[in-house]
Amino acid sequence: MERPLKILLLEDSSIDAEIIQRLLLKETKNYSFHLAKNKKTFVQALEEFSPDVILSDNSLPKFNSKEALEITRQRLAQIPFILVTGTVSEEFAADIIKQGADDYVLKDRMKRLPAAIDAALKKRKVEKEIVDYRYALDQSAIVAITDQKGIILYANENFCKISKYSAEELIGQDHRIINSGYHDPSFIRYLWVTIANGKIWRGEFRNMAKDGTNYWVDTTIVPFLDQSGKPYQYLAIRKDITEKKKAEENIKKNEEQYRDLVENITDLICTHDLEGRILSVNRAAEELIGHKFNPQENLNIKDILAPDKKDMFDLYISQLENKGNAKGLMKIQTFTGGIHIWEYHNSLKTIGVKNPVVRGYARDITESRKAEENLRQSEIRLNEAQALAHVSNWEIDLVKNNHTWSDEFYRIYGLAKDEIQPSAELFLSFMHPDDIDQAQKIVQEAFATSKDSSFEFRFIRKDGMIRHGYAEWRFEFNKKGNPIRLYGILQDITERKKAEEERKNFEHDLREQQRHEQLLVTATALESQEKERNAIGQELHDNVNQILVGTKLILSMVKNNPEKVNELIDTSIYNLQLAVEENRKIAHELVIPDFENISLVDQIAALTNTMLKTSAVNVRFDIDLQEKLLNDKQKLAIYRITQEQCTNIVKYAKATEVNIFLGTVGNVFKMVIADNGEGMKMNKKTGGIGLRNIKGRLSIFNGTATINSAPGEGFVLTIGIPLN
Repeated sequence: MERPLKILLLEDSSIDAEIIQRLLLKETKNYSFHLAKNKKTFVQALEEFSPDVILSDNSLPKFNSKEALEITRQRLAQIPFILVTGTVSEEFAADIIKQGADDYVLKDRMKRLPAAIDAALKKRKVEKEIVDYRYALDQSAIVAITDQKGIILYANENFCKISKYSAEELIGQDHRIINSGYHDPSFIRYLWVTIANGKIWRGEFRNMAKDGTNYWVDTTIVPFLDQSGKPYQYLAIRKDITEKKKAEENIKKNEEQYRDLVENITDLICTHDLEGRILSVNRAAEELIGHKFNPQENLNIKDILAPDKKDMFDLYISQLENKGNAKGLMKIQTFTGGIHIWEYHNSLKTIGVKNPVVRGYARDITESRKAEENLRQSEIRLNEAQALAHVSNWEIDLVKNNHTWSDEFYRIYGLAKDEIQPSAELFLSFMHPDDIDQAQKIVQEAFATSKDSSFEFRFIRKDGMIRHGYAEWRFEFNKKGNPIRLYGILQDITERKKAEEERKNFEHDLREQQRHEQLLVTATALESQEKERNAIGQELHDNVNQILVGTKLILSMVKNNPEKVNELIDTSIYNLQLAVEENRKIAHELVIPDFENISLVDQIAALTNTMLKTSAVNVRFDIDLQEKLLNDKQKLAIYRITQEQCTNIVKYAKATEVNIFLGTVGNVFKMVIADNGEGMKMNKKTGGIGLRNIKGRLSIFNGTATINSAPGEGFVLTIGIPLN
């Protein structure tokens, strides 16, 4: 049953108190009353009765409603306090309401009292809930309130804790006090436009604490609107996501490491769709199939299957569709005609992708299979020899302690049957010194536990030859479970051990060969670097040094031609300026661009202005690029590729017009550099170091480069870089 509502009556008139009680009980009987007639009994009732509502007369002997209200708010701030009085002025009523009273009811209009109590209770409940909500928000979130100009009016304890500023240091400041400088100004402008229009903004911020450390917060900014619908202040609710962002950064680094691993691993990695169309391959796959992969050529898995294995394709795809994975061996014919065996393990991904994609991992085991085949043939020959000569067997009668060896046993050890008496001790006496301790331990453990066992060992025949042996045994038990017989076999496995050693040596040689090939790749890269250094040296010698030497000769003429001193000095100054510009151009080509402060588009514009426009080449841009999708490594590669192509245009093209397109097409960055120069034949080998460098840079990002040209019709370079 719901407990009664406890009402404290502060009333010196018993009759008026009775009237109030009767009126309220008439509405509902679920009330409990307590009467206080003076200050002492009122204070005592607050402590002991713990009322839910206080109904107070205005004036009592030596005590009045204002004093009662003040005491109530000091002790029970949330308890409804209603003035019930005969008559008061409007000024008095307004004043006491202002001081914290919930309502006032005149005694000649007592019928309004139940509704006034109900309204006061609801009001206090709502106020308490608001206080509770604010407390919960302050405990769980980072909270700040600013005015319409962004000046901080309130900062909770969590805000102070994460920013390492005190509330006094924050209040009166704007949020620039914690600005880390990480975000682009356009990002901040969009935030302000959003909230200034009365809309909620959500996003992630990197801020800087007082000690200079950075922290990340997931932020929601809610505008508070006035009656005209315009913001008058903003509530910012934040959540610390620093650890999450660190984890994301670690994931990003791991992805970069994984990408580097994929590109440098010697195993094959490939993706294709359920039609068999190859979507991507790593460098190892390209080297093994002898073909540079181009996504636009629609190369299919079926295209690289050996001619006698084409019919395996449908079975392979069916296995992927039915089981979600497929593994086994695949016979491949490379573009150079070679036949290879791949051991593959592929899986089908359908979740989180628009179209199903097969992710494949394979290893070329051609050489390993050859070694295994050699080993298998060796084992066949060994088995044939054992079948002809019989594998040796032996047994021990554990009851009579009799040992029996077959003839083959004696032959393996090089013994004459009539010269010795078989025993476990004699068997162990032929063990290799390095294996004797382990062999004795195994044999002793077998007799102690009566468990089946086996082991490999080396033994020395009577003629001194060191051989490898294999022994295996089992126990026979009687009905009581006691061992009565031990029997087993002995095999000479020397040939198998030799084959295994040959295989290990072969694999070692194969690894050495792979290491040598990697050294060749490194040497090629170093050769490219040396060519670049040589080109820079030639630039310095042919341009800068020649200008400086000429300037030196002109200055030496000043002594002999004093009348031409001004003319000669002007010429020298002009030459020195040319040298400075040549030196600046060379330095510009070498220095890594500052992408943090200058966008890729602006960097390329400056580059073409320096390299092309100064060579009387007109440049036009077409930009449709979401630059934020590119990381700094990709931007640097794009910049260097542009630099390489501008060099090619200046040196070889004799062009007057260059059009450059930078854009994001689907999930791929695309750049097209087209000139109206002399062009070239498409069947001409493009072995220049510039184009090789372009393709080398793109391979790091699984990028592609295509060329379209013809004599007299210009030259078009198109590159693409996947953005995921």
